[in-house]
Amino acid sequence: MNTDIDFINIAEGDKEFVKTFENFVNGRVSSTEKTGMAMTAMHRYLQQQAFKVFLGYMKALAYNYRRGRYDDRNEWASRLAAEAYSHFIDKELIYDPEFAKLKNAADYVRY
Repeated sequence: MNTDIDFINIAEGDKEFVKTFENFVNGRVSSTEKTGMAMTAMHRYLQQQAFKVFLGYMKALAYNYRRGRYDDRNEWASRLAAEAYSHFIDKELIYDPEFAKLKNAADYVRY
C-alpha cells in the first residue's frame, strides 16, 4: 500500500508506529475516549511526548484543512484541528506564522 507516510522523511521506527497506530484505530480500538483517558496513566514525561505527537497530527490536519485537502471522511477532524490549532496561535501558545498566513488568506477570501 502506497500512502503519504511513505514520502515523509521520518525515522523507520516512527513509520512503524504510524502503521501500528493506523491498524489499531482501523477496527481494533473499542473506545477512543477511554483509550485516550488511559493514556494519562503514562509517565508524565511520556504524556508530554505523546501530546507533542498529537500536536504534530493536529497541525498537519489543520494545514490540510486550510489548503482544502480533505473530504467528507475527514472533514470533521480537519475542521476541528484547524479551529483548535488556530486558537492556540491566537492565544500565543504556539508560534506558527505560516499557518497564520493561511488562516488570514482563507478569512480574506470568505468576505
